[in-house]
Amino acid sequence: MSSLRLGHHNNCPRCPVIGAEDIPGEEYFEILSLRFNIGVARKLSAGHDLTRVEPLAMARWLRHARILESHLWHLPANAGPGIMLTLPAGCGMPLIDGKHRAARALRLGEPFFAKVLNEAETLDLLRFSMSSATAEHLWKRMLASRPHPDDR
Repeated sequence: MSSLRLGHHNNCPRCPVIGAEDIPGEEYFEILSLRFNIGVARKLSAGHDLTRVEPLAMARWLRHARILESHLWHLPANAGPGIMLTLPAGCGMPLIDGKHRAARALRLGEPFFAKVLNEAETLDLLRFSMSSATAEHLWKRMLASRPHPDDR
């Protein structure tokens, strides 16, 4: 029996695993108690127009993201847009897909575009990504919250 040793492209932990590119798997983005299924987000955002993300807002968001600097330069130049959500009550518009692409664009001074899900789509995504009861509970808590000054 041979032992198959899997490794990441470029020896980068953020790059795909060589030989596993076609293996289906779920990808999630988590922020605080919220969990979003990226595959479902891609389906919900299909056909949406692209929105240019304002560089200062993007820079503020990326200060809180985990970015692996070396991975930025492994990304293809045409890697595509990101996906942003619209949380209720001014709680913010997190970038749930494309943070490394956004960081690369920011460092190169290039525009970055994202597909933006509205509040109803974001709630639907949350329901698909977690239990409906948990999603509803967290959504109601956000509706009752006040936005943080950095979220504006």
